[in-house]
Amino acid sequence: MKNVPCLWHPSPSRSQNVYVLFQTALALEESDDWQLNVFGSSLYRVYVDGEEIAEGPARFSPEHPEYDVHTVSLTAGRRILSVIVHDYGVHTRILMGGIHPFLQCRATGKKGPIRLAWRCKELDAFEPIDRRVNGQLGWMESCDTRRLPDLRCAFDGEGWSEALEIEHPLGDAAYRPGTVGACLRLPVAAAEIAGGTYADRFGYVNDDPPVRFMSRDLQPQLPDDGVWARFDLGKIGLYRPCITIDVPQGTIVEAGYAESLTDGRVFPVIPLSASTSCHVDRWIAAGGPQRLLTFAPRGFRFIEVHVAAAPPDVNLLQAEGLQRTRYGESAGTFHCSDSRLNDIWRLGVDTLRACAEDALIDTPTRERGQWIGDAAVIGMEVLGVTFGDLELVHRGLQQASYRRRHDGLAAGLCPGQEAYLTTYALYWIDGCFRYARLTGDASLLEECYETAARTIDYFFAHMTPRGTLPSADTWDFIDWGHAVASGEINVSLNLTLLNTLGHMAAWEQARGLHDKGEKRREQHEKIGRIVAEHYRSADGLLAKSVRAEALSSPETREPGYHATVLGLLYGLFDEEAKPRAVAFIKAHMLSCFPNNPDAPRLVHPSANHERLITPSFSHFSLQALWEAGEADFVLEQYRTCWGWMLDQGVTTLLEVFDTRWSHCHAWSASPTWQLSRYALGLIPEAGEDPYRYRLRFQPGTLAYASGSVPLLAEKGMVHVEWKRTAPGAWEYELRTDRPIRVSLEGAHAISLMALDGKETAPNTLLEVQQRLVLKYTDVNGRSS
Repeated sequence: MKNVPCLWHPSPSRSQNVYVLFQTALALEESDDWQLNVFGSSLYRVYVDGEEIAEGPARFSPEHPEYDVHTVSLTAGRRILSVIVHDYGVHTRILMGGIHPFLQCRATGKKGPIRLAWRCKELDAFEPIDRRVNGQLGWMESCDTRRLPDLRCAFDGEGWSEALEIEHPLGDAAYRPGTVGACLRLPVAAAEIAGGTYADRFGYVNDDPPVRFMSRDLQPQLPDDGVWARFDLGKIGLYRPCITIDVPQGTIVEAGYAESLTDGRVFPVIPLSASTSCHVDRWIAAGGPQRLLTFAPRGFRFIEVHVAAAPPDVNLLQAEGLQRTRYGESAGTFHCSDSRLNDIWRLGVDTLRACAEDALIDTPTRERGQWIGDAAVIGMEVLGVTFGDLELVHRGLQQASYRRRHDGLAAGLCPGQEAYLTTYALYWIDGCFRYARLTGDASLLEECYETAARTIDYFFAHMTPRGTLPSADTWDFIDWGHAVASGEINVSLNLTLLNTLGHMAAWEQARGLHDKGEKRREQHEKIGRIVAEHYRSADGLLAKSVRAEALSSPETREPGYHATVLGLLYGLFDEEAKPRAVAFIKAHMLSCFPNNPDAPRLVHPSANHERLITPSFSHFSLQALWEAGEADFVLEQYRTCWGWMLDQGVTTLLEVFDTRWSHCHAWSASPTWQLSRYALGLIPEAGEDPYRYRLRFQPGTLAYASGSVPLLAEKGMVHVEWKRTAPGAWEYELRTDRPIRVSLEGAHAISLMALDGKETAPNTLLEVQQRLVLKYTDVNGRSS
């Protein structure tokens, strides 16, 4: 694509929020399958004879852009190829601002490339209302559909210009074809749940659109100004709202969106945007039956449509959504004897689907940001047991390396409105290493090594005698509700660094960098000594923080929840201290909302308190408790805490245990991956063999469970089914599409085993070609 011309309008009327239509006519002598390579710096949609066939671009780092590749079957004759580009002209969570807008397009048939003569036109159908959706996303849309050109016709009307060829804004960027598949466009029906007439009570048509929308009286005592209808799409997702309507020409139609209803209504503002927000779009109808569709997608579940026409003039009003998502149905499955757990598992699947587009994103509504702590930690685990395709994770890890900071720190949020976080930089290293272990693909360990090494160097450049103390320009984030005072060493951060150093040593060992690996082991030992000397409390647990400059004694250190969780997960407690750590973690969790209804709530990001738990950090805490053999406690946490979400009527997972945050956030889906791994009992090993698993059977209070989990190194599935056959006795069956290796763990006796149709005695490591059957007996004769 480097040699494909970069095109733009020669004289657009503005530098922000402008829509430009590019068009060319193709005279095809015969039918052919054409390959279209398309790329640009801003949101674009591609049409052939007026039918939309593609969209783009995928988010990209300017140094490593990815162009879209589409195959289009075109019949002989005159074909009209159109591309509409919406240049935001601002930074968003998705695309970086500051890049001159442009479009590139190459068409290639079986006889080779064809010359494309482009003309362009600024679309004055889109009114440039100066309102962003919020400070993280693009613009409110206001479209006069009477002025939209017919894309089935070439160069229709006035205002056309020859497209201007500009110098390539990305210079010598390393182009490559797209590395992830195209997003699906899934039609989702909406159910009408309310409707009636309304009266306006505030301002002119462009006066603060969301306030005007919310101020309308939907049970008017004043004369009617229009008709309204409210629809429910069932689940939050990233949708292009589609409204089918039949109204007179010039009628104003507005749509407001929300994740949930407020006092029974749609309030079209986005909570926690850290900016003003405007979750409203507007159209002016062309008259007669018409389908209204936004150019950009919106994140919502509920849509409310206001039509500024008398009721007799509104002959039809329906709504649906075109969901933008990377995935359809989950390949992985899970089912057990507890229907509440089944519903919670499914919530995680639906939430991940809603948060998967050209990247794994935090929420489809507020940000659509690619945060490494969401994508490369919880997201990778959930994706691994559900859709079984880690391409979004792979590219996200690459982009975090491409966008590393000047001091070498890997990006925690990128590309666009980039952010750098202490733990997310370390999670990025862990994520690269985990990806290689899960898939057997070590390419990231080669490609991203320099960023990994420089990230580690950053933390040791800020090392004190009592641990690393990063600079103030790096967000030191562990969890919402976790705050460390200025001048304090964050113990949880240093424990994360300790864990990451172990991964980094193995990374370098795998690449044959033995001298580097030795250095990492020395660094690991140094942090280990700091942990032993400065972080332990009197009862052997781990403090939340310690002073950077003043010594303290164990008796003065209060144990911290997050640090103790990480210590338990990373194996920092001996057999004597481990039960105390488990008891402390369980007691803390039970003291917090929603376990304790009277406990403090995480009402906003600054509501720090010692008695808080979050769905996101439960990725670590509940995994640590699974590994400690606390299956019953963890299952009850799912039932209580995530069950509380179910009781609020949500159909995707809340961001935190409070309804005032986002109602769709994939970092809350740890029960989904943990049920698929731990409740089924088959857990990937941490070694270099992606087909090696630990079989750690923990039935807890469940009577049976079954499910399928994708193999990640190549296509295939592992199927597990187990059931209790008598008090203290279970039968466990495993079937696999390809050979795997299984090591047996746990506090159960195995009385009988069949391996690939033959009875055999238990071994440390089993080679399973197709089928493994185990009969478990509780060693203490207890009924679980």
